[in-house]
Amino acid sequence: MIFAPHILQIKVITPMDKDEFGRPIPGTGGEYWQEICKCRCDDNTTKEFRSENGSVYRPNYHVVCEKRITVKAGDEVRAIWDRGLKATTTDMGEGTLVITSITKDIDVRGQGEVYTVKSTNHFNYSELWM
Repeated sequence: MIFAPHILQIKVITPMDKDEFGRPIPGTGGEYWQEICKCRCDDNTTKEFRSENGSVYRPNYHVVCEKRITVKAGDEVRAIWDRGLKATTTDMGEGTLVITSITKDIDVRGQGEVYTVKSTNHFNYSELWM
């Protein structure tokens, strides 16, 4: 894919561990975002899907990925714009700056539940609507 400015991520939820009595152990488990591939996320204003029972669904975003993906309908995904690292500094006086923290600077382009996923036959592209 020539133009893939975003990164597709999927939400991974790890269940809490349990003790010998089946009670959840605090501090275990959790959720995080796992990177899948580079992608392009566009606003969707035209594509409508009609289900078998006649209801119409119009997804908010159309995402094209640069490889075949294993995302399924119902998964929660997001497309982010990675802006690199962001440093927070503190002025100590006399022209001295101290870096107090470094964080990853991202903007969320689109986030939601996957409605449908399709893969192309000849190209290694996948597309999904969320």
